[in-house]
Amino acid sequence: MRSVKIAISANLLVCCIKFVVAFTGGSATMLAEAIHSLADTANQFLLWIGLKRSRIGPSKQYPYGRGQERFVWGIISACGIFFLGAGVTIYHGLHGIFYPKHPEINQWTWVVLAVSFAAEGGSLVIAWLDRKKGDTTNMAVLLEDSAAVIGVVIAFMAIIAADITGSPIWDSIGSIIVGLILAVIAIILIKENLSYLVEKSSPEELQAQARKELSAMPLVEEIKDIRMIVLTPDEHRIRAEVEFNGYLLVREMEDSLREDFEEIEDFGDFLQFCAAFANRVTRTVGAKIDQMEALLKRKLPYIKYVDIKPS
Repeated sequence: MRSVKIAISANLLVCCIKFVVAFTGGSATMLAEAIHSLADTANQFLLWIGLKRSRIGPSKQYPYGRGQERFVWGIISACGIFFLGAGVTIYHGLHGIFYPKHPEINQWTWVVLAVSFAAEGGSLVIAWLDRKKGDTTNMAVLLEDSAAVIGVVIAFMAIIAADITGSPIWDSIGSIIVGLILAVIAIILIKENLSYLVEKSSPEELQAQARKELSAMPLVEEIKDIRMIVLTPDEHRIRAEVEFNGYLLVREMEDSLREDFEEIEDFGDFLQFCAAFANRVTRTVGAKIDQMEALLKRKLPYIKYVDIKPS
């Protein structure tokens, strides 16, 4: 959340400065950079909405919460990068090639580039420090800020080349390069967010930890099947089918079973004993499963939801 807020603030500041310089100087690359910053600001605001929405807890309609909604907003944000950021930027660069216009370069051009580099670089550092495996929101900020820093360097080189050669084509080429970088980033983010929307498996090391904890529980004789998926970078859901140790279950009920058995006098009593035994087994297994699920969540806090079923 911190990296997103800082990125929004930095991009909004830089966006305003870039637009002023682009319209006063006529640089295609600078306008591309301004559009880039505008797209980043809007897209990171969408990421912020996704984070807020994903923290809404479970409800009757959404029993597992809305954690995965952050990936939906991540895809919307990535589409914004592709169409608004990359599309408009590349179009503007191509327009500059066919209808060249030499940009006006003054001291404000260098000031905005320096401010942009400092602001975007600072935001990039924060995003790097806050990085976490599987966090597509932070990944988006990290990639967008990286592209922004690279874009500032490209804009600097393109403006210098246009000034030295006297050809505005270099300025337009810089705009196209920035747009292509944004397009690649958008495709990466769309692919990454989509993978988590189709119940992506949790990392192998986390699954191994869960399997180890389950296997260590006394009643578990064998794990028949285990499936663990990502809900959010900090929350996972596990479904496990296990075979219980029947002997240990009976030992749990030994005293009460002995009392009921001693009261059997005829076949009717025996049928009542069987029915009571079946009910007692069901209740005991249910209680043990509840205890096992609570223990697993306590030992592995990243597991938010547990569903253990007897095989």
